[in-house]
Amino acid sequence: MKRKKLKILTEYIYIYIGTLIASVAINGFLIPSNLAPGGATGLSILINYMTGIKVGFLIFFINIPLFVLGIKVFGKSYGAKTLAGISFLSLNVEFIKRFIPEIDKIIDYTNPSNIFLGTLYGGLLMGIGLGIVIKNGGTTGGSDILSGIFNKFFKIPIGQALIMIDSTIVLFAAYIFGAEKALYALINLYMTGVIINKLINGSNDAKMAYIITSKVEEIKKIIVSDLGKTGNYNQAQALYSGSKRDVITTVLKNREVFLLKELIVEVDKEAFVVVSDIHEVLGKGYTI
Repeated sequence: MKRKKLKILTEYIYIYIGTLIASVAINGFLIPSNLAPGGATGLSILINYMTGIKVGFLIFFINIPLFVLGIKVFGKSYGAKTLAGISFLSLNVEFIKRFIPEIDKIIDYTNPSNIFLGTLYGGLLMGIGLGIVIKNGGTTGGSDILSGIFNKFFKIPIGQALIMIDSTIVLFAAYIFGAEKALYALINLYMTGVIINKLINGSNDAKMAYIITSKVEEIKKIIVSDLGKTGNYNQAQALYSGSKRDVITTVLKNREVFLLKELIVEVDKEAFVVVSDIHEVLGKGYTI
């Protein structure tokens, strides 16, 4: 029991550290360079630019209704760690600004060419920070919750829903900040995603998932309908007990593995999932 409590405490500490790193990216690079790379953070930066309302408050204000909706739709799967991620990020954005008031002057943004530095370093730190949060079971809300809701009610695959939501915010940013800044925001968004994937799943680009479950149809729906992938199904026999179990195998990209595990927990908490690296995949939809 003590070990379990220590593990949980450690995870919350890492979630806090992750949001602290992300807050440095937001204050030091995204806000001063007027980059709004999607999500609740990007929307908060846009609203801050237009109204002057603090970004930390906006992140919390935007996320809390989504969090409550997520709890109603998905139950406890969007629980304490999501609320912690949202709260820590909101507080740390304001904490960093007060503790390091000159943080927005790390880069001289009066030189137009330096915006690329803000794009790269902002994406790098956001990726590291959010990757740490996600790896320890948390999220910072925003697009993750909304994409899950779109998937549940409109059957839009989560990956596509994330792209739709973030692209909408980037288009809004293009209207407010100009097309050039929006293009930089897309680079920032892509880099953040790459860093998150590398941090969570290592350097390999594809994974093989082996899922032992008693709820084959539910897992099949997740893979085919939610993730837009396919796979194989067969029965395996346990060596010791001799009992037969259903086994599903599928090949996914790094980001999709995290989504798969989240969705599996919602339908079968007893599922046994093994994820392994693969180095080459050939076939329609699987060329990595």
